[in-house]
Amino acid sequence: MLFQVLLNIIVAIIKFAMWVLVALVAIPFGIYMFLLKYFPGFTHNASFWFWSVFSILSIIGFVLLWRPIMWVVGGIQLLGAVQ
Repeated sequence: MLFQVLLNIIVAIIKFAMWVLVALVAIPFGIYMFLLKYFPGFTHNASFWFWSVFSILSIIGFVLLWRPIMWVVGGIQLLGAVQ
């Protein structure tokens, strides 16, 4: 019984970590797609300035979207949609 409870806790933590990892990958990917669509020459060049802009926009995206990401992930886990 205790082993099952511990196993359920470990699985819940792993599922939450995977959702957070997906969120961590989604923000930079979305920023890259935005830059690729609106600034293709700048993006394909991949110079220092591209990486500077990409990094700054990624940091701003994480700062602005971190709380909503945690709300969504927590809500999905609370509703039990992730099995």
